Amino acid sequence: MRLLIGDDVGQAKVIETSEGIDTTLPSSARATTTSFFPPSRTRPIQYALRVRYMGRDGLVAVLSKGGLLRIFDPSSSPSSPEILFSYTLQVPAETNTVALGTDSEHATLYAATAEGVVLFLDLTSGHERIVQVPGPISTFGASPDLTAVATGGTGKDVEIYTCAAKGEWASAWKARNVKLTHLKLEVPVHPSQIHFLPAQQGTWRMVVATNYGHVRVYDTAVSRRPVFTAEPSKSAIKAMRIHPDSEIPDPALPLVATKGLEAEKACLAADLMVVYANTSATFSTYSLRERREMGLFKGLDGTVNGISVDTDNGLVAGVGFGRYLAVYDASTRELKSRVFVKTAGCCVVVLDGEDEAVEEPEKRDEEEDVWEAMEEVKTARQLEAEAAEEEGDRVINVRVKRKKDGVRQEAGKKPKISEDQ
Repeated sequence: MRLLIGDDVGQAKVIETSEGIDTTLPSSARATTTSFFPPSRTRPIQYALRVRYMGRDGLVAVLSKGGLLRIFDPSSSPSSPEILFSYTLQVPAETNTVALGTDSEHATLYAATAEGVVLFLDLTSGHERIVQVPGPISTFGASPDLTAVATGGTGKDVEIYTCAAKGEWASAWKARNVKLTHLKLEVPVHPSQIHFLPAQQGTWRMVVATNYGHVRVYDTAVSRRPVFTAEPSKSAIKAMRIHPDSEIPDPALPLVATKGLEAEKACLAADLMVVYANTSATFSTYSLRERREMGLFKGLDGTVNGISVDTDNGLVAGVGFGRYLAVYDASTRELKSRVFVKTAGCCVVVLDGEDEAVEEPEKRDEEEDVWEAMEEVKTARQLEAEAAEEEGDRVINVRVKRKKDGVRQEAGKKPKISEDQ
């Protein structure tokens, strides 16, 4: 397996590992790590993505704090990496980035910052375009065809923008908050993750996570309020991805199985699952249809900052403040590999999920080794028999059983003596 992580000191590290490698064990095999770019505490790499740029495959795009976007070849020399594209957005150096992704055809890349400045890069021609959406924002998402983008932030619910005739982005839809609680209190608004789902033309469907532990599903064709809401976490959801085994809802079918139910009681028609990590160090799979946690990804300490999924190979990878990279089987949540990376990871991307398992030597039983090391000791009679066989004679051992004189005494009884005696 080959993965890339971006850490808090501004380095991109390519990790080559295999199933069975666990560097927490002294006897485990070691993974190889290759670091790119000089360390920089002011430019942590917050997002990473595998891309195809200008006809070249196997490239990686990394987005650093302050709006620095670079596309480089992870197979090049780490001392002088081959950088094919570099661009810095016109934002303050301390500005966080909120998204990095591509369209469904992987032809256009987008990179967004917390100031609302968004870069669109044509991966075929290399032409870049800068757009501005109202900020500040804490999350950003784009539809599969890039005809619409969605944003959200502190006290700002999800809002969708579309491109107008003059190239400007205008608001096309804005979500409403859920209804008041039973105490007539307003539920806080702060989206942290936005993922678009396939939808019919002119409508949008989204899965949204919040900094208050909610996961909500929106269907703009039905309502401005979410059609489904759940609370899998009591703390902020920091990262979320669609599970590789998740059932993607059909755009032509309703999202909710039963109409008329409130979002807190609604049940999704498709088995939609998400992989999420919160600020309480929970790294888990959650089923939206069953409204329950399916299981934890164990083996990482501390908060998980970055999650990556590999649908082709059924893998889930995570990295965070614990300074370890962990790779899991998406279905069973079994730990496949764990590697110490020395620095706190901010993001991770799977470059190659195919793997050859490490063959561990067979462990022998210590007791068997002791018995095999012992020499067989033969008795004098066995030695005499072997000597006689060599000479051609046959030795027959006969055991003579002698009969005791007198009357035999039975157990527990005295012998009877006749009067003649």
